[in-house]
Amino acid sequence: VVHAFPSVLKTGRDFNPNFVRTENVTVYDLKGISRSQITSDTFEVIKAGNQVMSSFPETLHCLLIMNAPSWFGLIWAVAKKLIDPRTASKIEVFTSAKSGDKRLNELIDKSQIPSNYGGDGPSLAEAAAGGSSGPSGGRSKMVVINELLTMTKKKSEMSHDFELEAGQRMTLSVYTRCKTGASAELLRSDGGSMTTEIDVVGDEEDEPYSRTIGAVVGPGSFTVKLKLVSDPGVFLVLGSTDAN
Repeated sequence: VVHAFPSVLKTGRDFNPNFVRTENVTVYDLKGISRSQITSDTFEVIKAGNQVMSSFPETLHCLLIMNAPSWFGLIWAVAKKLIDPRTASKIEVFTSAKSGDKRLNELIDKSQIPSNYGGDGPSLAEAAAGGSSGPSGGRSKMVVINELLTMTKKKSEMSHDFELEAGQRMTLSVYTRCKTGASAELLRSDGGSMTTEIDVVGDEEDEPYSRTIGAVVGPGSFTVKLKLVSDPGVFLVLGSTDAN
């Protein structure tokens, strides 16, 4: 937050010389979250987040929690007690996607809202594209696959299918905190041949980690498969390609 403010303030002053302050609208989208993912670590993160927001109380205009599941009310009743009352008063919870999108449109110009939420702005994948080329002259990357896989003992294998156009190259990585990890396979599903296989296991105990599964080039249909080693876990699969 601190490091981003100078550029935000400069942009604001370029647009309006009298600009002296900025506030943000933060969105937490809980779509797809399961109750088993709410652990003691979740509340530790809430406490840490509260400390940050309390240090910058006037920069948060509001926080919208979108697509909250029906059971979230019980979690929120506990979490709210861990948050400064002034900050908590700025948090709004929506169980209906339609209601959440409506509130976004009340707060933000439609051109600035991602298309995923009914706006005219770029999609989240497009917005995740990197900035300009770095000193090395390398091209920026765009995240085009962002798939969260929640795996349990009953659902120990999961997969995600995707297609690439001719000449399109994609690099896939997996991020997780699962201690025992999983095995990952990258297959060319239209031909059934194995592209690569790797174990997604961290080097240090209790530390989040990531592994690059591999890269594939289109055209073709592909599948990334994950299989748990033992313990349940949440795995984020990201696929990035060169931005145009």
